[in-house]
Amino acid sequence: MMPRSIMITGASRGLGASLARAYAGEGVRLILTARRIEALTETCRQCEAAGAQVLPLALDLGMDESIDDILAHLVGSDLPDLLIANAGVFSGRRANGQLEASSEQARQLRINLTGTIGLLDTIAQRMKERRSGHLALISSLAAIQPQPDSPAYAASKAGLALWGRSIGEDLSLHGVAVSIIYPGHIESDQTAIHVGQLPGLLPADKAAAIIHKGIGKRRERIIFPRHLYWLILVSNLLPGRLRRWVNRPFRYHVSHEETPR
Repeated sequence: MMPRSIMITGASRGLGASLARAYAGEGVRLILTARRIEALTETCRQCEAAGAQVLPLALDLGMDESIDDILAHLVGSDLPDLLIANAGVFSGRRANGQLEASSEQARQLRINLTGTIGLLDTIAQRMKERRSGHLALISSLAAIQPQPDSPAYAASKAGLALWGRSIGEDLSLHGVAVSIIYPGHIESDQTAIHVGQLPGLLPADKAAAIIHKGIGKRRERIIFPRHLYWLILVSNLLPGRLRRWVNRPFRYHVSHEETPR
């Protein structure tokens, strides 16, 4: 059954906005979030033009109070059929070789991992009680490949993926699906500050179409581009020194501060 009520976090631009447009249509209710509600104006306009009913909400996953406010909206009939956890931040090594400051590392772990879990856990339990629903978590291929230039980001995405797989083992017994999405590079603010090679770079709309299709089939894992995934698996089988040599051309740095979505 197609979801009629869909919540997407980080929907103001990039992949989140593309996902919102992919789901927009007559009879669909979209709950869209961003850190600043005014940032959702254009996405809401496009989705409403496609016939969707749109509820924009401000959500900062770095603040417990903001998460609590959102959860207050999602009781009873407002509980979505599908929640796509897309919001996140990214940072990495600077051009001078310095890794993120400890505050940036903590912020990535807070927003991408613990804040997201704080939102999803309550909703997961409500879906479990209702015995229906679908959670889709945007992880990354960075979760399965060592990332010397963005270790905190990789850790946050690996942690989110494993949390989703773990809770999915329980939720599946109660009619609730969990999909973990492992995308490669997607055209966004994140790739705009990425200085280095971007193999397999996809437009956000194409990535959203792949995710939309996979969620529709209730796939537990949605991984793309597939050729990069297989190369990563092979790379991880190599001895450490050889793996580092093979991956050397793909090292990168970021041009400025972390980017939200």
